[in-house]
Amino acid sequence: MFLITNILALQTLWGGCAALYFSSTHQRTGAPTISKVLGSILFVTALIVAAFLLKEQYNIWAVVFSIITMIMMNFILITLIGAHENRALRLIAYGTLINFALSLIGGVYVA
Repeated sequence: MFLITNILALQTLWGGCAALYFSSTHQRTGAPTISKVLGSILFVTALIVAAFLLKEQYNIWAVVFSIITMIMMNFILITLIGAHENRALRLIAYGTLINFALSLIGGVYVA
């Protein structure tokens, strides 16, 4: 059960970070930008859902630092993948696959 909630929390944060990236006018994909308000709402919602999923396993400080670490990792991942891939669907698919693999490899220690 711990692994499933960690995977869900990490994938939720990936979706929130991707939504924030696609709301930027400086994105490099050919996809049309979404509104800043929608991207921000999706990002904040992802933060809340991930915190709710992780708070059952860890104390509040571990949840905060885990979420900060996962956000930094996801933005670095978006930057590295986005520099080499200009299609939005592939960017999301590669990020989802990498996050899922990291969750399985690291187990409960990833989140």
